[in-house]
Amino acid sequence: MNPHKKPQPDGEIPQQTFTLDEYSVFVHTLKSEIKSAKNLFAWPEIAADLLLGVGRDEAAGRAGRGGIFFFNDHRVATPIAVRQYRHGGIWRFLSGARFFSRKRFLAELAIHQQAARIGLPVPEAVAVIVVKKKRRPVFVRGYFVTEKLADCQTLPEFLQSASGATRLRIFFKLGKYLEKLHKHGIYYTDMQVKNILVDAAGDPCLIDFDKSRIFAEALSRRLRLANLRRFLRSLEKYKSRGGYLLDSDRAAFLIAYAPGIKFYLWLYQELRRCQFWRRLGYRCGWWLNRS
Repeated sequence: MNPHKKPQPDGEIPQQTFTLDEYSVFVHTLKSEIKSAKNLFAWPEIAADLLLGVGRDEAAGRAGRGGIFFFNDHRVATPIAVRQYRHGGIWRFLSGARFFSRKRFLAELAIHQQAARIGLPVPEAVAVIVVKKKRRPVFVRGYFVTEKLADCQTLPEFLQSASGATRLRIFFKLGKYLEKLHKHGIYYTDMQVKNILVDAAGDPCLIDFDKSRIFAEALSRRLRLANLRRFLRSLEKYKSRGGYLLDSDRAAFLIAYAPGIKFYLWLYQELRRCQFWRRLGYRCGWWLNRS
């Protein structure tokens, strides 16, 4: 396995610190292409609303993407979307949104920036907000802030009315995007249909690089297969819940990812091997997920 590239350490990321009642708040930002200056964001007021649950998107919660907040007022230089970090699997019932350190949050910030540098369509990262109690500073809570994309739908929402030609174009682009991530050593851990947005022009955008990993070289075939299976499982789950999915959608995705006939045939055969046991193992792994 290739060695990991080290995410940018805490000390090299600009940090703003302030207090809110019994909380200490840290806002980490990187250089941004957003025209408005970062200091035009009223971070204390935004953090106060996050702690109170103000701005939470209820529709996202009903769709299984809870912990999403939107802000679009005088306190922000540009409309922003905020995702709260939470544990997955059975551990979400035990640990909820509490973490021992901010390492996971800052690692995503570094990987998100790298994805943008190599030309992938991702919303611009704005900041990471870290909150901890003054009296019990063992645990922290984290929030990932990005620019809010206008007039976007999740991939499942978009596919409900997308024409055949449009669907092929979307899935072909997604195959190209994932191949580019793998070529640059990025393992997109949570690539699933809910983490792909489609804008008004019909172009896909990738979000949520939480728990993703970055390596010094292109991913091995083993890691590529694991990441591809993750996305294809997501498509199967979407279809099993009544989603409209065509065989040509999967084919366009795989052809774009593996344009050579030999690589495509090898990939197709590998993806079909032991499907039942892999699905069973994935379900067990989700419940035991400690991340």
